Amino acid sequence: MLDLMRWRGLSYRQLAYLTGLSAGHLNHLTRGRRAPTEETLETVARALHVEPEYFAEYRRSLVIDELETRPDVVDLVYGYLTSDATDESEVLGRPTRPATDLV
Repeated sequence: MLDLMRWRGLSYRQLAYLTGLSAGHLNHLTRGRRAPTEETLETVARALHVEPEYFAEYRRSLVIDELETRPDVVDLVYGYLTSDATDESEVLGRPTRPATDLV
């Protein structure tokens, strides 16, 4: 967020004015002292003229929401993250297409 603020030439007070959030709250968000809600990220994104997906926290939130409804995907991702496999086909148990085949 700080990089975008600098790029847009905005201070905390100016961004606070644009978002309706306090400058102190924004400062805590940029320093990682508070976790933003999806709504807060959407508000900040609009003020900074970027998509909410620009922020990793927003993408993480969307993934978590989706994973809560997909235990099969949770198991797959967990298996991938905890395996010693060198490629995803070993984790998936089926061959995967090389990236060149996707074109």
